[in-house]
Amino acid sequence: MEKGASFLFAGIHFDKKRFAADFSRFEGKKESDNGIEGLSSIANSDFEVIEDSTPSEKRKRKRKSAATESVEGFSVFRDSKLTVAASVNEENHPSENDPSEERKEFHRKLERDALYRKKYNIHVSGNNVPSPLQNFAELSTRYECDPYILHNLVELGFKEPTPIQRQAIPVLLSGRECFACAPTGSGKTLAFLCPVLMKLKDPSKEGIRAVILCPTRELASQTTRECKKLAKGKKFSIKLVTKEVIRHADFSKFSCDVLISTPLRLRLAIRKKKIDLSRVEHLVLDESDKLFELGLLKQIDTIVKACSNPSIVRSLFSATLPDFVEDLARSVMHDAVRVIVGRKNTASETVKQKLVFAGSEEGKLLALRQSFSESLNPPVLIFVQSKERAKDLYGELAFENIKVNVIHSDLSEIERENVVYDFRAGKTWVLIATDVIARGMDFKGVNCVINYDFPDSASAYIHRIGRSGRAGRSGEAITFYTDEDIPFLRNIANVMSASGCEVPSWITELQKKKWKKHRPKRDSISNKPKDDGDTEQPKKKSKKRRPKRDSIVTKPKGNGDSELQKKKSKKQRPEGDPIRNKPKDKGDTEQQKQKLKKRKLKRDSISTKPKDDGVSKPQKKKSKKAEEA
Repeated sequence: MEKGASFLFAGIHFDKKRFAADFSRFEGKKESDNGIEGLSSIANSDFEVIEDSTPSEKRKRKRKSAATESVEGFSVFRDSKLTVAASVNEENHPSENDPSEERKEFHRKLERDALYRKKYNIHVSGNNVPSPLQNFAELSTRYECDPYILHNLVELGFKEPTPIQRQAIPVLLSGRECFACAPTGSGKTLAFLCPVLMKLKDPSKEGIRAVILCPTRELASQTTRECKKLAKGKKFSIKLVTKEVIRHADFSKFSCDVLISTPLRLRLAIRKKKIDLSRVEHLVLDESDKLFELGLLKQIDTIVKACSNPSIVRSLFSATLPDFVEDLARSVMHDAVRVIVGRKNTASETVKQKLVFAGSEEGKLLALRQSFSESLNPPVLIFVQSKERAKDLYGELAFENIKVNVIHSDLSEIERENVVYDFRAGKTWVLIATDVIARGMDFKGVNCVINYDFPDSASAYIHRIGRSGRAGRSGEAITFYTDEDIPFLRNIANVMSASGCEVPSWITELQKKKWKKHRPKRDSISNKPKDDGDTEQPKKKSKKRRPKRDSIVTKPKGNGDSELQKKKSKKQRPEGDPIRNKPKDKGDTEQQKQKLKKRKLKRDSISTKPKDDGVSKPQKKKSKKAEEA
């Protein structure tokens, strides 16, 4: 074959005699072959020489055609220099297949992320949601995490991220706002502490940079403790707002990296002390459904307005996420990502739940004592409706062979901290509490939760039993109910069935009743059995037994005096009245006369003049004789 034709048929052998007629057609294209030969010479020479030559435009056109022909793949493996030119041309002018490959890769990534989220039961909604974490090592490869955080995670015993941590951490690290809902004990605290510390990077003294709000003081102190553990190795300023801080701190020069507080105390600091929150970069609302209740909504509104940084990242975390909370969150947030682990507003699947009919308050106390006598597996949490009932139940159990304690809002802050510490340390076996403890408190190893009083809402039930079965451990929850609680029983039964527990069929057939707060007036907690004849009549008699008290006025009344007052006046008269005590009969004995004389001598004189102590007996006799005369 000819040298020019070898370019077209490189790697192919033709029989010239057999295909002579076809081969002759390509002989007329010698000019194009010569142009291609010129391209090879151009490739070996410099481009400046070509530009100086006169027929530059023609040669440039030929070079472009040659380049396009080389892209088509005729001489890819023959000349290395042509391949380099073709690769440069591909980079400057990508082919039509590249966008399709990128789209394919993008859809493959979405499919992988969807399968991974399905594996861990993660549900997301939003635009361009970041891919979930597969392990904590990706924090350094994807987001350049500082080594001290990974070291602290290993020391704290975190081997793999939980489902909420797998998705919430990438969302916050990408600068997106989110509201997340995950079961109790699933690691929500770490899910927002880790990205906040990673975003802050280094300590700074330029105002307050991050704010974390918690509904209770106990939860705020627990969050502060966990944040300090995770930030070990960096000199971050992490402060908890207490009463002493509000009284003595100078908030005009106040600066810290992370500020943790309850809404009321932070609102007082904003109003009275004029704390500056204009530089806050991260705002976290923990247990957001509790914070958005009517009692705390105004306080939260004041704090959100005070955090006026336009680049602030807001996030909401809770185990229950009602619809009204979502609506409020969407009104405040911009382009937020919604992350839900498992089913929305469901209890943990690791807790074995049980309903027990007690009948009355005495039945509750007997059932509680019977469960303790059969199998007491401490630590145990008992929830009641109010602080008064907590005190009463503590009085019933305090004198038994059980290490029991109580916590409620009447205790001081130091007393509450000591009670929580004793329960964590194992000094207290049974802790009686109100719903103050039900929010966010992490007690590791609580084996049983007893709802002595029926919870006032489904969310309260979820948070109560969530103190047990945390971090994958198993737990048990027992709920006592009476006749007053039966109309609201199906709401709790729905939560139980959603988490995989068995519920009697008659409960599911009950009519579902809408309820906001179920707090009936319960009888007092007492271990004294009532008598059989006790009815409602003694209660009515007790009201009638109140004595009619006399008026406070001491002035004597007029003619309209009552008979009682007349009787009293008669009783108050002295027995020795000379008019009444005179003997009526003439035949009185001498003994009676002597008695009357003695009584007359004992009576004081009617005169009000003061007696002189120095008056002698003769003077008295003279005065008597003068009186007789």
